[in-house]
Amino acid sequence: MASQPHSKKRICYYYDGDIGNYYYGQGHPMKPHRIRMTHNLILNYGLYRKMEIYRPHKATQDEMTKFHSDDYIKFLRSILRPDNMSDYNKQMQRFNVGEDCPVFDGMYEFCQLSTGGSVGTYGVSLTICSNQY
Repeated sequence: MASQPHSKKRICYYYDGDIGNYYYGQGHPMKPHRIRMTHNLILNYGLYRKMEIYRPHKATQDEMTKFHSDDYIKFLRSILRPDNMSDYNKQMQRFNVGEDCPVFDGMYEFCQLSTGGSVGTYGVSLTICSNQY
């Protein structure tokens, strides 16, 4: 069996400088500031020269509802702050939001950036795959 020539692989990732400003709360293992720290290491070690870095767009409600129910996305939009979450106890139970998935300031925007990166990655993957054949 003849070996196929190795094509040069593209390494890319999505990063938005605002992502490290979000805070899940004390004691929660998710620490978005670690994403910023990782990005800074990539820059300081010069690894960025060997990869492509994209900035994610904020996903639209339409993009988010391709993967989640309309009710869930509307709920995330309405519960933007920890100070109004007591008004949404029933929905918090329904959507399993609270302890493991805490409410924090800017939660919906964080979800938009995270989803935007995922949607963007899908688009880049399609482009790479279509260019290989």
